[in-house]
Amino acid sequence: MLTLLADRVARHLERSPRSPKYLCMRDAIIELIVEGRLEEGARLPTEQALAEALPLSLGTVQKALRDLVESGELYRQRRLGTFVAGGDHRREITTPAFGFLRPDGARVRMVFIRLLKRERLSRQGNWREILGPCEEGHVRLVRQDRIDGAFDCHTEIYLRADMAAPLLEVEAEALEHESVLPLLEARARVTVSHAENRVRLVRLPKPAARVMLPDQADAPPLGLRLETFYRLADDTTVAWQIMHIPANDYRLSLRTELR
Repeated sequence: MLTLLADRVARHLERSPRSPKYLCMRDAIIELIVEGRLEEGARLPTEQALAEALPLSLGTVQKALRDLVESGELYRQRRLGTFVAGGDHRREITTPAFGFLRPDGARVRMVFIRLLKRERLSRQGNWREILGPCEEGHVRLVRQDRIDGAFDCHTEIYLRADMAAPLLEVEAEALEHESVLPLLEARARVTVSHAENRVRLVRLPKPAARVMLPDQADAPPLGLRLETFYRLADDTTVAWQIMHIPANDYRLSLRTELR
């Protein structure tokens, strides 16, 4: 088990070098539980053994395990150790305009977000036409979204800087462990009323393919382009999201009314 945990934690640390290390360990353990590699009732190695086997301090290991106990993924028995809890460990996705359904029809409730880029845009682009002119410019976020541990998507999100400027200041952790919409609503105090989804089949762009399918980046395959326009009650668009999705066995469930 130590080798398995060490390999998966190392993968998360390499993939998200700017994320707090305890979150990388936490997400690695959740991923292994969901995949069935760590079964219900399995006892984890001691904190000291984990710290010795992983490139993490004892304090980081303790923080990750404490977080998992508090969220219900693990439980502790006095003098016996830390164990994998029962139940569904997939996390609820908080993007209300769409969701993924697994091949068996169950809703996907686990996504790992990796923030690739965060920038303020002063140059002109089609985001200006969609979101409207803004003296402060616009904000662009680029993410890698791992869906249910099964496949990766490439996501770009464009926002008005006069509303989304706080998102340039928050720690990457906030953007990697929560979807943008609730953060935008909480920090910019806007209330998104409805959304429009547009889906079409496209040749995956090379930048997106390099993130999702690096071995096919030179000749990207076909995939889906899902555009979501989040709007206020007066139909003003406050966020424009573009997600490129590779071929997979999952289904999309789309919504328009969010309230």
